[in-house]
Amino acid sequence: VAHDIVIRNGRIVDGMLKPAFEGDVAIDGDTITALGRVTSRGKREIDARGAVVTPGFIDLHTHMDAQIGWDPQLTSVCWHGITTVLMGNCGVTFAPVRDSDKELLAGMMESVEDIPREAILSGLPWDWSS
Repeated sequence: VAHDIVIRNGRIVDGMLKPAFEGDVAIDGDTITALGRVTSRGKREIDARGAVVTPGFIDLHTHMDAQIGWDPQLTSVCWHGITTVLMGNCGVTFAPVRDSDKELLAGMMESVEDIPREAILSGLPWDWSS
């Protein structure tokens, strides 16, 4: 039986505080189903020789509060292996928001993030309230 994806020959860091090891990772659907030496084939195979294979990273200090409005996939963080982000932890965020607060919040974010106020006001959907 073929796995959906097999990543082969990578230096695996599994996040369990064990030393890194050479091996393969089998993935079926959205689940890692085997780790180590995988003998069965993959429908897609990736040669990770010379690369490190890790779980996704969690970024606990981000400034993505505005960007998520116009880039809901947070595209740039994926380029760095980040799969989970925490937002709203730096004292400036867009929630809670009332209509009367939009200008104030955009101005604060402009001063903190150097994102032009107009880009924030026009780029965010502003379709929520709290």
